[in-house]
Amino acid sequence: MKLKDIMKPSAPPLDEKTYLAVVVGVYEVGQHYNEKYHNTGHKLIFQFDIPSVKDADGKPRQLSKWLTVGRKKGCAFLEFLGGLDNKSYTAEDILDIDPANYLGRACQVRVTINKETQRNNIENVMSLPDGIPAPQTDTPHQWYSVEEDGFSGEKWDALPDWVRDACMKSEQYQQEATEQPLDMPKEDCPI
Repeated sequence: MKLKDIMKPSAPPLDEKTYLAVVVGVYEVGQHYNEKYHNTGHKLIFQFDIPSVKDADGKPRQLSKWLTVGRKKGCAFLEFLGGLDNKSYTAEDILDIDPANYLGRACQVRVTINKETQRNNIENVMSLPDGIPAPQTDTPHQWYSVEEDGFSGEKWDALPDWVRDACMKSEQYQQEATEQPLDMPKEDCPI
């Protein structure tokens, strides 16, 4: 056996340009510690289908954008939501937004390539201009929230592995894991 037989080849990065996309997944993956800034913040992941680019199986290529939820003027989260909705948000404006409502939203994503990792980055998102037909995809939409859905059940089992891994790195998962009793085997020992 050779490693190439068991290792899935990574897809080459998409060309740097703007693509039409559809939001197919929104995942609230809990609170994560940021070593650079020494703080903790809630993370949201938006997953996009790029219907004009297909993978080896003929399915739309997918990219994701990881964001720390924030309300300060100029933060990436406010700019991201503002780009999707084509408006400027204040800290108060976003409080009543339900991220799940973005599922199925057609938009444009500007994609770049990280020169070190050779992976794509979504630099920003923009709403579609008037008159541009929305791209279509058959990918089922998926909403998941650590806060609402926890770490078991149908929704948990249906998550992509990489999203489940992100959830398991959250402070909520770490707390829950330490609160669970250890499943120790019962030993047959004569007393």
